[in-house]
Amino acid sequence: MNIQAYIESGILEEYVLGTVSPQEKQEVECMSHIYPEIKEELMRTESALEQYALKHQTPPPASLKEMLFAQMNFDEVTEEPESAESDISEPVTLVQGDDDNKIKKLPVETDFKAEENQTVVDAGVNTNAGATVIYPSWAKFAAAASILFAVLFGWSAMQNSGLKKEKEDYATSMEAMKSDMEVLKKDVEYGQTLASLYRDPSYKVVRMAGLEKSPESAVAAIWDTKTNDVLLDVQKLPAAPEGKQYQLWTIVNGKPVDMGVLDQEFTKKLLKMKQANPGAVAFAITLEKTGGSPSPTMEDMYVMGKV
Repeated sequence: MNIQAYIESGILEEYVLGTVSPQEKQEVECMSHIYPEIKEELMRTESALEQYALKHQTPPPASLKEMLFAQMNFDEVTEEPESAESDISEPVTLVQGDDDNKIKKLPVETDFKAEENQTVVDAGVNTNAGATVIYPSWAKFAAAASILFAVLFGWSAMQNSGLKKEKEDYATSMEAMKSDMEVLKKDVEYGQTLASLYRDPSYKVVRMAGLEKSPESAVAAIWDTKTNDVLLDVQKLPAAPEGKQYQLWTIVNGKPVDMGVLDQEFTKKLLKMKQANPGAVAFAITLEKTGGSPSPTMEDMYVMGKV
């Protein structure tokens, strides 16, 4: 198995972000147990996500604590009418009268004596004239708890939404970083290949400098003198306009010889051209119609170099 290709596939980042299917999740866990390299990369990715989340976490507002404690007030408040008269030494019965719904107090004879320190509470008495209302502590606690739960639930939802956004941003950053790493890797490989070719004595490097048409252009022809194979390293050359294509030529016995057309995408690529004639004394590139021309257009010659 190609472990590096599996790591670079992006499956580990998706596993950490929780976007894989159950089958893929099981696969990643299985592979991490089999291959230490995969397990190490998985731990590194998890650590990177954790560090990213800690770096961008949003602390709760400083006023949240005061707001919660302000809602949790358990003191009982008793409202009494201004003209209310109470006589707790004599039991009474409340009777609604006929005049203006007033409440009359009538003596009540009882056949029993209240035990010492016994308190009798008639809850829920309410009249138009006003009455004492006592709210039990558990009701106030329930109200405060519901407010606390609502606030915490809202705060948790907001945090989860922010964390989801951070995960999406992290995934986007990981993708961008992965793309940049791929480009960098290709650049490094390209540079290493060029360096080995330039150092190899069996290759002759013919440097073509820009002409009046394009003074800043530069192209190198890497000629294998044993096989006569030719590779082109386009260092700088303007993009070919629509309907046009660059074409390579060699000069043999004073005549131009076709060496093939260049790919339209030639930046940071080694282009394999036709084999060169051993008697070639120079290389040149002209701009021709797409597909090439049987003879070079001299006024559209961009670069040239002597062997």
